[in-house]
Amino acid sequence: MGRTRRKLNKTYLYGLAVILVAGLVASAVVGSKLGNDGKNGSKTPGKTPTNTVEPSNTVPSNAADNTVPDTNNTNNTNNVTPSPVTPPDPSGLTPKQMAAQMQDYTVDPKTGQAKEIKVVDDNYLLLVNRSHPLASDYAPDDMVTVKYAVSGVGKKGETDQLRKVAAEAFEKMVEAAAEQEINIKLRTGYRSYAYQRDRLYNQYVKNYGQTYADTISARPGQSEHQTGLALDVGGETEKYALSRDFGNTKEGKWVAEHCHEYGFIIRYTDGTKDSPGETTGFISEPWHLRYVGPGPAAEIHASGQLLEEYLGVLN
Repeated sequence: MGRTRRKLNKTYLYGLAVILVAGLVASAVVGSKLGNDGKNGSKTPGKTPTNTVEPSNTVPSNAADNTVPDTNNTNNTNNVTPSPVTPPDPSGLTPKQMAAQMQDYTVDPKTGQAKEIKVVDDNYLLLVNRSHPLASDYAPDDMVTVKYAVSGVGKKGETDQLRKVAAEAFEKMVEAAAEQEINIKLRTGYRSYAYQRDRLYNQYVKNYGQTYADTISARPGQSEHQTGLALDVGGETEKYALSRDFGNTKEGKWVAEHCHEYGFIIRYTDGTKDSPGETTGFISEPWHLRYVGPGPAAEIHASGQLLEEYLGVLN
């Protein structure tokens, strides 16, 4: 009985040893296979290999286009296409600079005249004087009738009109003055070339002679009234008539102090009541206003310059 038990124990131990050896051999074979697979970069389903290398000719995801850079071009150090040059924005120009672009101030030395102005535009600094005339057919196309005009003066439907921007500014000025018990009205606004010639200048020449007429009236084509931006203003003190003393009245003083706030300047200030100015050639006209726009008007008012001086055009 004892001999039989010892025999069974040996058999059991021998079988257990065989199983352990077989397990170790199998483990070694599997480990070897896995090691070889890792070295060869094979893929395991559902997983991404961690030791793969991105091909060298792959286009980066943030590339500007879908082309592969030319690595053979050693001079290709900057493939960025330069942006087109943006031209200056005209809106960045000052009114004075814009006016210089819109009007040719060049005067012919033989005639003393610039080319006739024919095009109507939004150049509110348009220079019109003896050397910078308007064409005979120059006529604004945005004229409107001014609400506050002296009735029975000039030609209805013509001299009671101004360009829209000037008319609106003048009406605001009249209303502002009325709030301070200052009453002013438009006496004459737009004048056509024919009106200036037949109703004014030729009559002055006939009555006073050309030399004197040239100091109190512009020749046809040389009048700012033809632009639709100029006007003559009258006050209640002088019964809305044109008077050389207008500048000394309460209306004239108010206009001189406040007209620039509405875009107007007193145009002819270099002369006196009796003597014409050296630059403009006219006697003082405190009633003659010219619309140039609020910005330029404020600058001209502050500097005391004539429009010619402000524009730098002294011919």
